[in-house]
Order: sequence, then C-alpha cells, then structure tokens
Amino acid sequence: MENKEILFKTAKDLNLFWSYSKDITLTDIPEEILIEKILLYGDIKDLILLFQAYPYNTIYKIWTKELLPDKRYKEANYFLAKFFFKTDISSIKLETKIDKLINITKAT
Repeated sequence: MENKEILFKTAKDLNLFWSYSKDITLTDIPEEILIEKILLYGDIKDLILLFQAYPYNTIYKIWTKELLPDKRYKEANYFLAKFFFKTDISSIKLETKIDKLINITKAT
C-alpha cells in the first residue's frame, strides 16, 4: 500500500474525517487536510510516513499556516518544531487568524 493510502486509512480509522461521507476516498480529501490531521493526531510512525509521502516544504507550509498559530496545539507544535522541523518556534513570525482579520479590515 502506498504511503498516502496508509496515512488516509489511519486518519479514517481514527474517525478524523467525521464530517465527510463514510465512503470518502483518498482522492476526495484535499492533501492539506490529510497532512494537517496526521500532524495533529498521528503517532511517530505516522509522522515519519508523512514526511516520506509529502515534500518537507509542503508539510512545513501547512504546519506554519494552519497549526502553529492555533494556541490549542501548543504542546504538539513544540514537539513538531523540535523533532521534525528542527526549529525554534520563537523564530517563526506567526500571523494568527485574528491578525488576518485585522489586516483584512484595515485593507477595506
């Protein structure tokens, strides 16, 4: 089985696609969603498989855009930063969802 299919099956078995049809397939789900779910809920084996299945830059972009600004995932983000991205979180410029809304409001 291909790495992406294994990751999809893992996420589906964990019911991480609860808002989708039970008949969902790998081709039905955006890869950004699959990557995000595995970053949040996958175990070490899944994370290693994730980095084998997708380019580092793609995973890093999703992590910094979707997960890192979310304070609910603080512990997971520190773990990912230290062991998978080899970076210090404090060195990354974060734009939270509130910052984005403020910037949109200023632009109008």
